[in-house]
Amino acid sequence: MSTFSHCCESMRIACDDPDYPVVFKAKFREYAIKILDGGISSLVISFCPWSGDRLPESLRDEWFRRLEAQGIDPGEDPVPLEFRSEEWYSN
Repeated sequence: MSTFSHCCESMRIACDDPDYPVVFKAKFREYAIKILDGGISSLVISFCPWSGDRLPESLRDEWFRRLEAQGIDPGEDPVPLEFRSEEWYSN
């Protein structure tokens, strides 16, 4: 479970409840809404649906840049443990 502080209680509840389509992807620091078509796709969102607050920018591109700088291809190589959560950008 992530230790990330969400913008409001409604967002925290939604992200913690698997029945809600809103998800928080800790390793990328991004919020998304699941596409309910049976697959794993989601749509990244920039604003909280409840409070209207701007959400933090996704770190997805930075995550890939840092792994590439270490010579790691996440599609081929094992991803280090610290890159599987928010640990890599929290420290």
